Amino acid sequence: MKKDLKSSVRHYLEAQQLNEEQIQALLQQAEPEPSIRAASHQRTRLAAMALTLVVAFAALWTLINSTSTSLQIAEEVAYHHLKMKPLEISGHSVAELQQYFRKLDFELQTSTVIDDKSISLLGGRYCSIQGVTAAQLRLQNRETDNIETLYQAPFNKELFQTLPNITEGHPPVRHYINGVAVDVWTEKGILYAHSFND
Repeated sequence: MKKDLKSSVRHYLEAQQLNEEQIQALLQQAEPEPSIRAASHQRTRLAAMALTLVVAFAALWTLINSTSTSLQIAEEVAYHHLKMKPLEISGHSVAELQQYFRKLDFELQTSTVIDDKSISLLGGRYCSIQGVTAAQLRLQNRETDNIETLYQAPFNKELFQTLPNITEGHPPVRHYINGVAVDVWTEKGILYAHSFND
């Protein structure tokens, strides 16, 4: 009885095996139809295009924000430059002026953008940029005798995060306001604005 059951099960299982033609027919049915494959490729392409548009929009938004912020700073700086209020402290070195600017929560710095060989430091005064307390340093260009101003304010991430960072290889943004050229950038955790007659 056990033998008959065993042989019956074996015989049944052997009868259930697929021949080569049946296997090929099943494999063809398992492959997606060309229209399904095309639709899948199209969805992939659309997803890639959507991602590209999102990245491009983000870059454009950053550029618009950066231009808007730097332009607001440039307008404020040009106004101060043209007004040319009297100096509060005279001095010919940053170290000398640092003693006066104790209300600032950072130390005055030199910048790689400003050519120390062609300018002389005359002194400084307190001012503000976008409501942030800043130092306004007055410079004189030795070659042209023109007066220039250099503004330094602590880097406020909320206000200035879109501005170019020199240490990351981004050049300053330049704006022309009422005949005054104003370069705006960040460096070493400080916002800089340099105004001069171009």
